[in-house]
Amino acid sequence: MESFHVVTTHPQLLQGIGDANSQYDYWDNVSRAVTPRGTPSPHLTVQPTEQEIFDSMMGLGLEDAPIKTLPDDVRARTVIADATRKAMAGILGDKAQSLSDSECVDTFFYTVYPNFHPWGAYNRTCYRFKPNGDDPETCIMECLILSPFQGERPAPAKVRRMGLDETFVDADELGTLARVFFQDEYNVGWVQKGLHTLVENKPGVTFGAYQETKIRHFYDLYRKQIGR
Repeated sequence: MESFHVVTTHPQLLQGIGDANSQYDYWDNVSRAVTPRGTPSPHLTVQPTEQEIFDSMMGLGLEDAPIKTLPDDVRARTVIADATRKAMAGILGDKAQSLSDSECVDTFFYTVYPNFHPWGAYNRTCYRFKPNGDDPETCIMECLILSPFQGERPAPAKVRRMGLDETFVDADELGTLARVFFQDEYNVGWVQKGLHTLVENKPGVTFGAYQETKIRHFYDLYRKQIGR
């Protein structure tokens, strides 16, 4: 629910994401994070080239060959925005050309209380978290990859259900997102252990004043709902 974890959890993304420059806001039962892409993280001490920014945004590893070689006078952000408008033209028609670079490139991550997480603009990713019965230690995470279409609605996609003994890199359906989830899942056990750890003279958990605005907003609504 924040981009503050990217610097340590997803370091391969830092050349193409302004993680610490994210904007957070909230209203009613909705919160939002807007993270700029196509710009390097302020955590970096070296300015990457536009080619390096582009390769990072394409999810390439250090040994992977470039998907596209950029001219010296072209920004990665512009190239990806143009490609997105072109790809969306078949669905949106002329409206695709009116999309801003931000709508095509940046990350908009919404939370609709209590458990619905759609990504904004035309990002295809959507999360939903459900209780696992009455077990407070586990939940069911759903990741939906949505696709726009014209005409008759296509048949539903096949559901892939993963067990606790599986890892996200086994889910080919997620594409490059599988590797990002794999990095995230490494943290989960440690975070959960930390939430159970009682610190003397310090009740509860402390959230960042700004970078964890979305989490603070969630718990504010949650506590009001249960009358606390």
